[in-house]
Formats: sequence, structure tokens, C-alpha cells
Amino acid sequence: MKTSKNEQDYLKAIYSLKNENNGSVSINAIAQKLSVSAPSATEMIKRLAKKELVIHKPYYGVSLTDLGNHEARFILKSHRVWETFLFEKVGYTMEEVHDEAENLEHASSPRLIESLYVLMGYPATDPHGSEIPTESFWLKNEVELTLDEAQVEQTYHVTLIEEEGKNFFKKLEISLPHLIKVIDILEDKSIIIKEDRESSIVIPPFLQDKIHLMHRR
Repeated sequence: MKTSKNEQDYLKAIYSLKNENNGSVSINAIAQKLSVSAPSATEMIKRLAKKELVIHKPYYGVSLTDLGNHEARFILKSHRVWETFLFEKVGYTMEEVHDEAENLEHASSPRLIESLYVLMGYPATDPHGSEIPTESFWLKNEVELTLDEAQVEQTYHVTLIEEEGKNFFKKLEISLPHLIKVIDILEDKSIIIKEDRESSIVIPPFLQDKIHLMHRR
């Protein structure tokens, strides 16, 4: 669905406010967040409701539909991926990345954002420490596999760890990883990985098919 820059700003604002308030948000709160008048905000909410992106119930406030939530999270991911790219790859300072990312986030396709996300090795947070959504908004060329099929020097998104694998990480007192990079495959077929926090772990062969991965090419 095509949405304008203004519509995207509203969706992002509602998403942010609903997380702060644990649910629906008022028109006045949205207007204040975006520095617009309450009547202007009301008109935009009506437009978003017609597109089935939000639900507005008098006295209960505004909430995002599943589609609206999806759109908001993509804009959020686009912004944070751009901030990370500008900071890590282009040399922008922390103070400079926000305004530039505000412009780029609206002009970027899901394919571009997911390509940048993969290029940077699936960063977990942006330069300010805000979490980058991990879901993919461009599904072409996604490959699902288990750890025993993984390749050295590739980074993978962990989609599922079966119970036996969960117990393995629990015994090591390590949180379940979201992203892993394969460092080496040993002669006995054990695999050395680096997980989210850059800790190295050796995964024995009998556990490797219990760890499910996704790789975006």
C-alpha cells in the first residue's frame, strides 16, 4: 500500500505513543507529538482509518490495525537502519544521523532497507541504542536452513531453537541468540559461532539441526 510521508509520520508517531501508553492514544497526544493542531490530526486519522491503517473509537482513542502496525514498524526500521548506515559506513556523527535518516526513511523501498540491513550484518540497535526490528519487510531470496547447513563467514538470523538446543544455552548460562555468525567448522563437524554479544560458542554436531536459521541474499 502506498502511503505518503505525512501518513508515515503519523503511523510512526502512533506506534511510539502506543508503546509509551500500553494501548490506544488520544488525538491530542498525536497532535502534540507531531506539533500540529488537533483538527489537523483528526482529519489525518480519518484518512488513515479509511485505508484501514488505524481504528479510531471516540473516548477510547486511536490504535493501529495489523496493517498499520506493519507499516509503522517498516518506517521505524528504515529510519534506524539508515542511522546505523550513516554512522558506521559514511562517517556521520551521532548528532547528524537523525535529520538525514528522517529524509531517507520515506524514500526507501523495503528491498533497499533489507539489503542495507544484511550488508551491515543484521545490527541489533541503531547508534542511539534503539532496537532495530528484526522482521523482514522484503521476503524475496530468503533461505531457511539449520545450523548444520550453514557456511563459514555468513551471518544468520535465528528463527527457532528446539528444546534440546535451549537447554544447551541454558546450561552455559547464555541467553538465546537472535543472530549468529559462523566462524569455523572443525574436523569433528563442531561449529564455532559468534552470537549477538560477540561471545564465541562451539556447537556440537548433534545439536546443529535443532537450531533453525534464516539467511537473506
